[in-house]
Order: sequence, then C-alpha cells, then structure tokens
Amino acid sequence: SSAGGAPNDYGVISNYVDGSNIETENWLISPAMDLTAGDSPVLNFDNAYNYGGPALELYASVDYDGTSNPNDQGTWLPLSATWSSGGFTWVNSGDISLEGVIGTNVHIAFKYTGSASDGSTWELDNIVIRG
Repeated sequence: SSAGGAPNDYGVISNYVDGSNIETENWLISPAMDLTAGDSPVLNFDNAYNYGGPALELYASVDYDGTSNPNDQGTWLPLSATWSSGGFTWVNSGDISLEGVIGTNVHIAFKYTGSASDGSTWELDNIVIRG
C-alpha cells in the first residue's frame, strides 16, 4: 500500500513539460465493468499531489460507449473522495459508494485539467472496486 510510504509503481499525470505548463484536459477511464452482481460496490484508491492547479475530478457513468469523447457522450456522475492535502502526501480515498451507478456498463473516470499558467501533478495507486 502506498498510503504508508512511496509505492513502487503508480500512475502520474501532470501538465508541466520541459519547464512550462501546457493547457490540457485528460481523462483516465476504466474499461466497462458489470457491477450488478455485487452488494453495495465501492471504489477505493490511494492518491497524492503537489503544486498549484485545479483538483483532480472523479466520475462514474453507466452509459458511456467506451470510445467517444467523454465531454460529448455519456452521463457522468461526480463522485466525492478524500484527496491528498499536497506535498506528495499519500492518502486513501476512503470507500466511495457506487450504488448510484450499478449497471452492466459502468466506467470510472479521473479527469485532470491544467492551464497554461498552472497545474498539479497527481499520482494514483491501488485502484480497487469491491463489493
């Protein structure tokens, strides 16, 4: 678990490239999942960040087609999580209820936005759905 220290492998997103911030919007979207068989499914993950910029956003969808631009297709329900306080301090998201998105075609998405003047670096690890 990364919450107790630095993990070995984890996902990183940043819009800081070669000494400059680059305006960007990126989505990390899971494959389709069938959550109809479980009891009270929850999402859980570890996260850390540093630097200024918009917070990472978390969404779920039951009708995304898996390939289109997520800004144009699919209904995305915002989800709340416990987020890192910065300084690359790892924290656990807590158990995030997915009861509002139970279906046979569920996608979970992390949305990152950075501007030409600022941006954070986010790190994600141990992403698990259970229940």
